[in-house]
Amino acid sequence: MTNETQQVETTKGSLFGAYNAVTGYFQNVRTYKNEEAKLKSLLFGGTGQLRTQKAFQLCESFAKSEVMDFYN
Repeated sequence: MTNETQQVETTKGSLFGAYNAVTGYFQNVRTYKNEEAKLKSLLFGGTGQLRTQKAFQLCESFAKSEVMDFYN
């Protein structure tokens, strides 16, 4: 969340920013053994895919909750 891309007006403090931080980590920051391991992690049920799916579900759940009414 401290990267400058997370501080722009369209992402800072938003659900998109939170989701983007998780996906950005697995796609651009995390080190993989090789490209095949990265592909498996991101697309074929590996840790990257599982974590980004969970992040999406949490963001979706938050967006649908009454908590969002507080922010609107």
